[in-house]
Amino acid sequence: MRIIVAADAFAKTIDGVMTSQLLADGVQTVAPLAEVDVWAFPPAGRTLHALQRALGGEFQETPVVDAFWQPTRLTYLVVGEGSQRTAYVETDWLFPGLNEGTADEVYNATSFGLGEALLHLMIAGMPHIVLIIGKRMICDGGIGMLQALGAVIGDDQGQDVGSGRNPLLVMQGIDASRPALLLRKVDLTIMTDNYFTYTGKQGFVGLLAAHHHFTAAQQRELNRQLAAAQQLLADTCHIPLQDVPGSGAGGGIGGALLAVGARQPVDFAPWLGEQVGFMPVLAQADLVITAAPVLTPVMGLMSGVVPLARVAQAHQVPIVLALQPDHTPDPGLSELFADIYLTRVTGLMGSERSGVWRRGLKVAGSELVTRFEQRRQMAEK
Repeated sequence: MRIIVAADAFAKTIDGVMTSQLLADGVQTVAPLAEVDVWAFPPAGRTLHALQRALGGEFQETPVVDAFWQPTRLTYLVVGEGSQRTAYVETDWLFPGLNEGTADEVYNATSFGLGEALLHLMIAGMPHIVLIIGKRMICDGGIGMLQALGAVIGDDQGQDVGSGRNPLLVMQGIDASRPALLLRKVDLTIMTDNYFTYTGKQGFVGLLAAHHHFTAAQQRELNRQLAAAQQLLADTCHIPLQDVPGSGAGGGIGGALLAVGARQPVDFAPWLGEQVGFMPVLAQADLVITAAPVLTPVMGLMSGVVPLARVAQAHQVPIVLALQPDHTPDPGLSELFADIYLTRVTGLMGSERSGVWRRGLKVAGSELVTRFEQRRQMAEK
């Protein structure tokens, strides 16, 4: 039997590499003859390093502002020569502090710096740009990014909204003709595994609010302004952003770019798998084992688990999950979520006993292989 173990970080002190190795150790105790391939998801902000190992290229920098308007430098990867030059930009690299920011700080966070970086690449004549939109989300619906690209944002007094604050919260009008013109001069590809839409039930606001503890008033205001922005952007893009999977990626960055002429987002996980040699290995696998750090619906949508599940299921390879139910406020609710959402909706089979401690991961690896074999034998009878 050939088994792939591929995990994201399981806890703050256990990264993806260690998580995968500990699970693999457990697998080998009950299946010593199994061929085990150990992989790990690149952590947030480190995807470009994995790409450089696969594609080559060199890192370059440009000065920008971060999500909190502080001066910083964005590192991006340039691959190829001449007309084939491609710049890879990772949003998680630019927004590293969002997880540490207060609710008010995150509520006013901006994508302006990302627009600065894209503008720099366009002015420099970069023919191809690949924007990798990761897990971390800002709250301005991508309006700050468009502002940096030349969009004119008007407030309720008809005045141009200056930089230094979240333009979405005061925007009453937008002229996005300049960003649309710029985008015609470059081949821009959006890559993401986040299927959020710009607004609506599948929108990103609820996840942002839950993760960063926004007040009810903040959440209502953000929803109201996003709905208004969506209507204003429709005059530019002529597509209903609320219905486009990936338009809410990065907190609306995907939608803002779609509004000015970008193509619809491409699934990132399968593409990355091809680049790093994962897909040929997957095609020969009998089972994939992964892990989840926190058992909530946010985890199911945001982490590497569901994208990996999509890839494995597309290749008809079973995938199982080491859970962490003892690391949540309500273990009972976590177990219910695991049973209903993960098992029945995504098709993942979860471990019943796992935890943050290293021994727990080894036990989970052993248990998952044992249960998988039992289930397969029952199906054959």
